[in-house]
Amino acid sequence: MNQEHILIVDDEPDIRNLISEILTDEGYSVTTAANGQEANQQLSRKQPNLILLDIWMPDIDGISLMKEWNEKNLVTAPIVMMSGHGTVETAVEATRLGAKDFIEKPLSLAKLLQTVSETLANSEQAIDNKDKQNNTIIEPIGSSEAITQVRATLDKVFKSRNHVMIEGEHGTGKYSTAQLIHHKRHAHDQPCVLMDAQTLDGDFKEILTHSNGYFSRSGSGSLIINNVDSLNDEQQKILLSSLKHKQFTVFRQNTVQPISFQIIAISQLNINQQIAKNAFSPELYDLLAEVKVTVPSLQQRQQDIPELITYFVNTLPDTEQTPYRKMSFAAQNRLRNQQWKNNIQGLKNTVRQLQLMGGEGEISLEEVNTLMEQAEETNQKRSNNWTDLPLREAREAFEKEYLIHQLKAVDGRVGELAKVAGMERTHLYRKLRALNINPKDVMKP
Repeated sequence: MNQEHILIVDDEPDIRNLISEILTDEGYSVTTAANGQEANQQLSRKQPNLILLDIWMPDIDGISLMKEWNEKNLVTAPIVMMSGHGTVETAVEATRLGAKDFIEKPLSLAKLLQTVSETLANSEQAIDNKDKQNNTIIEPIGSSEAITQVRATLDKVFKSRNHVMIEGEHGTGKYSTAQLIHHKRHAHDQPCVLMDAQTLDGDFKEILTHSNGYFSRSGSGSLIINNVDSLNDEQQKILLSSLKHKQFTVFRQNTVQPISFQIIAISQLNINQQIAKNAFSPELYDLLAEVKVTVPSLQQRQQDIPELITYFVNTLPDTEQTPYRKMSFAAQNRLRNQQWKNNIQGLKNTVRQLQLMGGEGEISLEEVNTLMEQAEETNQKRSNNWTDLPLREAREAFEKEYLIHQLKAVDGRVGELAKVAGMERTHLYRKLRALNINPKDVMKP
């Protein structure tokens, strides 16, 4: 899991070392500083996620140091003050300046760990909520029968507190749908935490159940599990056990917490097909898919394409500062009849490119045809014999051809591919993304 980085600023070596050892054992990344000068040096090297700051130090007191940081905008992390000679006035002043909490010495281990965990969790939730407020939650666009059915299903899902499984082709808007479900259920009142199963590395049980892990951070909100089909057998068993019992034991603590959040799982593959191949637990699927939402491809909702084009034409200039250019009906019709391998994402990318590549005025049919021809030429070049390419491109072409061949041989199971290729799973996922290989697309007939 990504380690939260904590900076300890205290002039007493024994205190610094003790806190550092405790927090390191709890899985945090820790650096220390003996005074204000060393603290500033540490901040110049790496911004922490949390600062534990002693008030009384020889070169500068913690209150003055915090004022300096505020004036120069040097720190964005939450600050927890520590003092063996604390007074009410000092605590009030520290809070007024932005300190999130105040710990008295001698330190209580339980109090220290609780304060660190809660401060980090609250800070991350505040960032998540700020990001959500800056993001536009997109309702399903279109009037086709396919998207109308999805909209009707979602209206019922919004009112429920069930776990949800979202399936569909790459680029259809599954993650946007997951965000919409959370927003309609909780707005900004509860956290929405994302876990990508393709990028997990380390002890999965710790990743889930650590005091600042995915389960604790999800609170009573939503845990979105992207690429849930990438969970290996052991990971599936760990997740299944927690969901069956509707609770989890906090990692390295004798504390049991109920599961009060809802999981919104996103799959790039057809899970029923994965179950038939013994690649996914049917019991886990039944728990995750209390409600199932299948997002249709653009091929299934072609009549919505003009409406989607209009949406992107009008919103991209505001969100991405692209030039505003309307699109002719002939150009829209050309795009309406295009085969969109990457669905809505591909359509959005094309509209963006058309806004950027041309001059002023309306986007014409000729511009669309030119862009489509260029894309086709690029695809043709990619399919040429890799032995005619420069070394770097040839290596990438060989790797892509090799990995696609092996993926087909193992029925699209990335875990099996990692064994065949002799690669660490996380590194393999990075390689697949770098080469633009989607296991789901590889297995299409």
